[in-house]
Amino acid sequence: MNNIFSNVNFDICFLKTYLAILKNREVVNYREQTRKVIEKATEELAFDFQNTDLDINDIFTYLTNHLQQNPEIFGNAFAFSPEIHCSCPFVFRVKNGFESRDIAKEFGYSKTVWYEVPVKQRKAVWSVPYFDIGKAGEDILLTTYSIPVFNKHSMLIGVIISDLLLAKLEDIQKIE
Repeated sequence: MNNIFSNVNFDICFLKTYLAILKNREVVNYREQTRKVIEKATEELAFDFQNTDLDINDIFTYLTNHLQQNPEIFGNAFAFSPEIHCSCPFVFRVKNGFESRDIAKEFGYSKTVWYEVPVKQRKAVWSVPYFDIGKAGEDILLTTYSIPVFNKHSMLIGVIISDLLLAKLEDIQKIE
């Protein structure tokens, strides 16, 4: 009998991740509850950004404070509309605190799914899970909640994001 999967090239790491996440129904329920908490916190943050004129240093401080108040969130960023300013302050968790950087210096953030999709749809969206290879200092599996932020004239100011850490690559590799 032929194995129907013999010609399929599976990404083992990807499969291990989903098996780890779906292994236990409690994990799935926890993730759903966490997603709702993240949505609410990110919506509040987007409202604040919509109604406040902040400079880059203020944004880093604001994002750090937001992470301190919301332990479920792995990282936050505010990706400015490139028409306004080419900058994307990003703050994320590290072992003993937080790290911050402007990721606009590393890549074209306005072409990412977490930026383009909510801008085109003009609404908040969750990304599909994706590997963030080394951008946060290690290889991790994330999903991102993104909210486009518009001013009172319906002009795009930018996109606020919150990352939910699904797994670290080192943890995935331990799964048998």
